[in-house]
Amino acid sequence: MQRKYLFWTKVLSCLLLGLTISSYLIPAADRGEEWIPILSGFFDMSIMGESMWTMALLGGLFNVLIVVSLAVINAKSVNNVFNPHLTTSFFLLLILLDPQSVWFSCLHPAVLLFVWGQFCFIINQKFTSMFLLSCSALFYAPLIWTLPLVWAISIIGTADIFRVAVKSFGGMLLPPLYLLCFRFMMFGDAGVFIDEYISRAVEVSSPMASVEFTSIFLVICISAIMLHAVSYIFSTMFRNNIVTGHILKMELMCLVLGVLVFVLFFGNGNIPVNMIVALPMAMIFSYFFTANINAASARIELILLCCAAVLHRLSYFM
Repeated sequence: MQRKYLFWTKVLSCLLLGLTISSYLIPAADRGEEWIPILSGFFDMSIMGESMWTMALLGGLFNVLIVVSLAVINAKSVNNVFNPHLTTSFFLLLILLDPQSVWFSCLHPAVLLFVWGQFCFIINQKFTSMFLLSCSALFYAPLIWTLPLVWAISIIGTADIFRVAVKSFGGMLLPPLYLLCFRFMMFGDAGVFIDEYISRAVEVSSPMASVEFTSIFLVICISAIMLHAVSYIFSTMFRNNIVTGHILKMELMCLVLGVLVFVLFFGNGNIPVNMIVALPMAMIFSYFFTANINAASARIELILLCCAAVLHRLSYFM
């Protein structure tokens, strides 16, 4: 089994190298007036857009930090049910499917905070978890819609529901309240800020406006593998230890929320929204392929995924 891990790690590493190099050959897309709520009034993203080196360096730095954070979550699992090499490889593969992910955007700090919010959720630090998830929504407005669902799920099955509900709700409210108070005292534009935030949070776009064949093939491959992986998770859920089961439940919840955000907001300002859904997908793929690397069906799925990724990237140069 170790040989198979080594083989697929080499295959994915070569693919990731090709995707990374080709991503930098594709210029950063015009994101219009990209708006980072927490930095509004302090920093103009259009200025950064003029410096490709700055965008590339910051994007690379945040991608590395996110990968390291994913490794920490893997360390919380036992019995090696999540292969760290596969997890990081799948995450990088999924985000690099959109070449814009190598250029810094508001989603990079948002996803980093989202990862640590997941980590705190797993170790039952509900206040800190909701605080970090709320902070992530101050970098990317549409994430605000995931907070009520995460909050509701966080209190289900707890011994002291009222206490946990109040603590986690307080963690969710603190970041926006602090920011609004700060803006009111410094700029006096709290009302204008709220209006702008709401308009960004409800700015839905259609990802199906212009879809190419290679994109459809890629989506079909990823969806088929994900359905197979999720069905495997449900079949083994009750055979896992408590920590692993908790991680899987968290990732399944984040997968549903991430897919909703992706479907509704993909295409807004050429921002790589796939970074949100890549987090839970990478963990789920890692769990599935770690357990099934010897199965012929799993190897076929990996081959199809790699081929779909290559075809999708080649379409950018045709």
